[in-house]
Amino acid sequence: MRFRHWILIAATTAALAATRPDSDINFAKHMLDGGQNEPAAFMDVNRDGKLDIVSGENWYEAPKWTRHHFRKMLFSGNYIDDFSDLPLDVNGDGNTDIVGCGWFSKSLWWDENPGKAPGDWKRHEIDGGFNIEFCFLVDLDNDGKKREILPQFGNVPAPLAWYEVVNGKTVKHVVAPKSEGHGIGAGDINKDGRNDILTPNGWYEAPADIRAGNWAFHADWKLGQTGFIYALDVNADGRMDVVTSMAHDYGVFWLEQPVSGTWKKQMIDDSWSQPHAMTMVDLNGDGRQDLVTGKRFMAHNGKDPGEREPLGVYWYEYLQPDEKGAVEWVKHTVDYGGRTGGGMQIPVADVDGDGDLDFAVGGKSGVFLFENLTKKFK
Repeated sequence: MRFRHWILIAATTAALAATRPDSDINFAKHMLDGGQNEPAAFMDVNRDGKLDIVSGENWYEAPKWTRHHFRKMLFSGNYIDDFSDLPLDVNGDGNTDIVGCGWFSKSLWWDENPGKAPGDWKRHEIDGGFNIEFCFLVDLDNDGKKREILPQFGNVPAPLAWYEVVNGKTVKHVVAPKSEGHGIGAGDINKDGRNDILTPNGWYEAPADIRAGNWAFHADWKLGQTGFIYALDVNADGRMDVVTSMAHDYGVFWLEQPVSGTWKKQMIDDSWSQPHAMTMVDLNGDGRQDLVTGKRFMAHNGKDPGEREPLGVYWYEYLQPDEKGAVEWVKHTVDYGGRTGGGMQIPVADVDGDGDLDFAVGGKSGVFLFENLTKKFK
């Protein structure tokens, strides 16, 4: 089956003779669990060399996706209080642990992988006192590894902070005395070789010493409630742009960085709402970053714009800008009109080891694996 694709044009009108994109990627959808969840993550839980899937209270063992219950979570208001699952060996014992965060528990924590020992994983508190919407693993020390924890606190009075692992313990670094609202990310906006922190209200410029220096704030934009925020030179003009989405409204879009003056919002797609989670990755192997996203199911229990409209999972193919700088995104519909949405976290990896990229989603309607069939049928 070949899913439809649409061409979405931003910045300028593309030439009518533009080359048609290659055939779409075919995915096989596997429902691993019909229970309520929010995030999903790939990690080798049992150190057998295979990537497993973690979501909520369970992990699913590859390759048959056998379910294992390994921890207990607070459940309130149709939410399981687990809004991110970040694989990270915190204590350095060789077993991959999980960093998580909760809105209702107002907590940032890590769950210790006991290896072959029986029983639930032990929880260790990292920080608390403020609601946390989600968190990221990012590269803030610019060593090429995403090992720093960057949470998006849901309360403005919460200090904007990041956390690093040092000798088996987490160390907190405060960037600013308050947070900047719904949405967060990291990327090198000014191309000085250091990753900055991106927020819905502007960006914090990384100092030479990220642990002791001053993070200067640049109030270059005001976006509202966004999801994950990425940096990408979309139109290949040498200046870094911003790619993000409206987490509780309509719109996947990018911000064009000008030579001077106001950043310009360029819409990619505003035909559906609730693109809360989005992952930027080269899904088709053409050397350009694509976007994988989907509509979160009942993000606010039906109270957000368009929340009761059909669910969908999509990826947007980023085409090389033409000689005039025209930018095109091709919309590929992976799944539409069923019970599968984008949830709070979309991990992408070659989970079955066949040479192409697969992805998973969690959400209130279940946990799903989308198996990429490209290599299987070549």
